[in-house]
Amino acid sequence: MTGAGQGIGRALALGMADEGAAVIIAELNANNAREVEREIQRREGEALAVQTDVSDEASVTAMMARCLERFGKVDVLVNNAGIFPNAPVEAMDESEWDRVIGTNLVGTFLCSRAVVPTLIAQRSGRIISMASGRALEGAKNGSHYAASKGGILGFTRALSLELAPFGITVNALCPGITDTAQPRANLPPGARLEDVGANIPLGRIGEVEDLVGPTLFLASDAGRFVTGQTVVVNGGAIRW
Repeated sequence: MTGAGQGIGRALALGMADEGAAVIIAELNANNAREVEREIQRREGEALAVQTDVSDEASVTAMMARCLERFGKVDVLVNNAGIFPNAPVEAMDESEWDRVIGTNLVGTFLCSRAVVPTLIAQRSGRIISMASGRALEGAKNGSHYAASKGGILGFTRALSLELAPFGITVNALCPGITDTAQPRANLPPGARLEDVGANIPLGRIGEVEDLVGPTLFLASDAGRFVTGQTVVVNGGAIRW
């Protein structure tokens, strides 16, 4: 699981471990990765923290090698790593565009490509990628982010067609605004994240735990006939 050192990724890693999965915590921040590893171990689960830059091919290849060395197989890849710096298009450097696309979209491609040979050999597996509601409705001062997450949706649909003959499912989740450090850091002065919930049909913003159930469903045998789909988890803020 990529980007599993904090926020949604951390919640997913803990949720998967609680269901008995051995979890690779592929995370750029090594300290965060080790903390999640220790937390899973305290719950008597099995985990391995691997510092990983998902935008770097060599780093992803090394992470996969560690995974196979430790566990001998892989059943589920969750592409969760992502960044969202705010910038309007006219003030956005090309390097910032490349950094967001590189982490969010290229990272999803590199990690998926790295795991595909093993899944094909097993003739089973799940790939679940975290997109965003911003892929569906855009993001002011976040065109790079919206483009990267929209690309994940297209990539998911295409990859699902390639891997379906091998019994491998490929799906995407689109969270709405969720209570993590990232949206809090991007709030305008004086704004409160909780106030956004007043405009959401279910009356609140998302919590990281809201993504655990849908992820477990897609990762489990219960989701074996679901592939190429976008599952929107946002309290009804976007009806898709």
